[in-house]
Amino acid sequence: MPIKMFVSERRAANLLTQVRWRDGVYCPRCRGESVIRYGSYRVFQRYRCKNCDRTFNDQTGTVFEHSSVELKKWFLAVYTYIRFNTSLRQLDVEIDVSYKTIYRRVQRSQEALDAPRPQLKGPVEIDELYVKAGLAWPFHARTWHVRCGQATRVYSG
Repeated sequence: MPIKMFVSERRAANLLTQVRWRDGVYCPRCRGESVIRYGSYRVFQRYRCKNCDRTFNDQTGTVFEHSSVELKKWFLAVYTYIRFNTSLRQLDVEIDVSYKTIYRRVQRSQEALDAPRPQLKGPVEIDELYVKAGLAWPFHARTWHVRCGQATRVYSG
């Protein structure tokens, strides 16, 4: 997929339309195939279902639904995340969207793909772990330092 596909919002919307409706347009609510074009919403085509009288657009029922971030930014983020194994922190800098927003969209995408989650069984080892103790002053600077199974107290400050 060439990077040129992410230049404009219209091109990104056309790509979404091609991928989403490759088997024909249908209502995401009732799955009815008798739909008509019903104006537009931004750059997206709106449709109206003749069976249930609901309106929907190309984004309805996708992971991009209800997002104020432009679709071209999401496509670029997904492309670089998958193709170049870019970190979420790097993406938040590149597409100028907060880390929390990107993290939530990635979670929604993984749920939509039904991606398997790692199942941890038996004992799990953690190399290093820093836990900040929530105590009042002067004890709030106390930190527990765990390294290879040995816990030691480290006083910072």
